[in-house]
Amino acid sequence: MYFSAARGKVPPLPEPVRVEAVEDKGTLVVLTPERFSVSNPEHVALAGCVHALLEGAGLLRPLQPMSSK
Repeated sequence: MYFSAARGKVPPLPEPVRVEAVEDKGTLVVLTPERFSVSNPEHVALAGCVHALLEGAGLLRPLQPMSSK
């Protein structure tokens, strides 16, 4: 998933999550090196952990419409 820098800073995330800067625009978060599968309990547990960390950092709040001034 991608987070614009305007949304805030991505917190430290557990292994094997990869966090990559996209120039000065934002951050790309890759949950697992292999294809994510809901049938893999490790993937589901990791997703829950990362979700909680991202939510705690305020990155999962709903987007607000931009003002048209």
